[in-house]
Amino acid sequence: MRIWLLRASELLPVVDATDRLLRMGMLASELSKNNHDITWFASTFNHFKKKQYANSDIEIQVSDNYKLNLIHAISYKKNISIKRIINHRVLAFKLKYKMKKLEKPDIIYASFPTIEFAYEAVLYGKKNNIPVVIDIRDLWPDIFNHNLKGLLKIMAIPYIKYLNSKTKKIMKECYAITSISEGMLEWGLKKGNRTKSNLDRCFYIGYKKEEVKDISSIKKEFSSLFQKDKFNICFFATINNQFDYKKIHEIALKLEPHNIQILVCGTGPNLESFKAEVKDTKNIKFLGWQDKNSLDYILKNSQIGFAPYKNTFDFQLSVSNKFSEYLSYSLPVVLTSTGYMKDLAIKNQVGFASTDSNEICDFIISLKNDTKKLKKYSTNAMKLFMENFDASKIYVELVKYLEKIEKEYKK
Repeated sequence: MRIWLLRASELLPVVDATDRLLRMGMLASELSKNNHDITWFASTFNHFKKKQYANSDIEIQVSDNYKLNLIHAISYKKNISIKRIINHRVLAFKLKYKMKKLEKPDIIYASFPTIEFAYEAVLYGKKNNIPVVIDIRDLWPDIFNHNLKGLLKIMAIPYIKYLNSKTKKIMKECYAITSISEGMLEWGLKKGNRTKSNLDRCFYIGYKKEEVKDISSIKKEFSSLFQKDKFNICFFATINNQFDYKKIHEIALKLEPHNIQILVCGTGPNLESFKAEVKDTKNIKFLGWQDKNSLDYILKNSQIGFAPYKNTFDFQLSVSNKFSEYLSYSLPVVLTSTGYMKDLAIKNQVGFASTDSNEICDFIISLKNDTKKLKKYSTNAMKLFMENFDASKIYVELVKYLEKIEKEYKK
C-alpha cells in the first residue's frame, strides 16, 4: 500500500543517524520492511535541537520504497512563541499544496499534534475518499491552558478556541483514532463526540533497544560518574516546561547525603533556568545532548530512571516514551506525577510515583539499601517491557492494523 506519514517534529532516519528513532521513525522502518511505499512529511526544522536541516524544501530517499519529504518553515527558539505558531501554519500551508501534486495514497497516518498538519490530512482525506488515522500524542490545545500564565493566557483565549474547533473537527471526521494510552484515546473520542469502534486503538510508545559494540571511548569519558560507590539516577529529556524542576531540586538535596546522583542528559529552552534552580546541589550532573551510544552506556550503568513530569492532566493520561525506555534497561521508574503511568508502575511493581518529595526519596533510598528489592523491581521492569512496550511487537501490530484499515476501506 502507498502510505503517507505526517509527523512534523521527530528525529529522522539518515538525517539524525546518531540518534534513536522514535515512534513514527520505528513505524516507518517496519512499514518499509513490509514493502509498503512510504512518504513521511516532516519539517526541515529539528524541534529538539532547534536547528534547520536545510534552508529549503528537500526530499531524501531513505530506501527504494521510503522517502522523507521535508518542508521548510521559520525557526523558533521557544516552544511557546509566535514564531512556532508561524512555523506550524507555514508547514500546513505548504503541505496542502504538496499533497495536491502527488499521486494519491491508500491511507494517511497523521500524528496529533501538530493540529494544522492533522487538519490538512483530514480535509484531504474527506475530499479524496482516503482513510485518515489520527495518532494522538499530546493533548493540544487543552494543555495550553495549563502552561500559559497571566496576561498571555488571557490573550491566547481566542486562538485556543480556534484550535479547539479544529481539533474537534479532526477527531470527528477522521476514519479512526490511535493513541499512546487509553486515557488519551478517550480524550480524542470525547473531542470528536464519537463512540469507540473496533478501529480506535491504543498502541503504547514502543522502544527498540540497540546494542553498542565499541564502548571503550564512552567508558573512558564517563569513568568518573560510574564509580562503585555511586548510585545513579538517569534523567533523559528535552529540557522544557514539562518537568517539575523545583521538585527535582528538593529530591536532589535530600538524596545528596546518601551518595545518590542524578545524571541529566539533554538540552532545551529551560536548561539554564534548571541549572539556576539547582545551583546549590552537587549531585546533579548535566551531561548535555548525548548520542544513542552514550545513552545506551549511561542507561546500562544507572540504577533508576527518573521521569519528573509536572502533575498536569496531560501526563496523568499519558504514557511517555521515557517510561518504556527506562523499562527496556530493567530500570525501576520514579515519577513525580499521578495518573496512568503511576497506576502501571505501582500495579506491576516497576517503580514509584508521588507528588511528595519525601516519599519519593524514601523509595529511592530503600532501593539503594536493599539489593533484593532493587533486583525485584528491575526484573519486573523488564517483564512489563517485554509484555507491553517492546517495539519489535508493537510496530508489527501497528502495521497489521493499518493494512487491515486500508483493505477494509476499499471494500
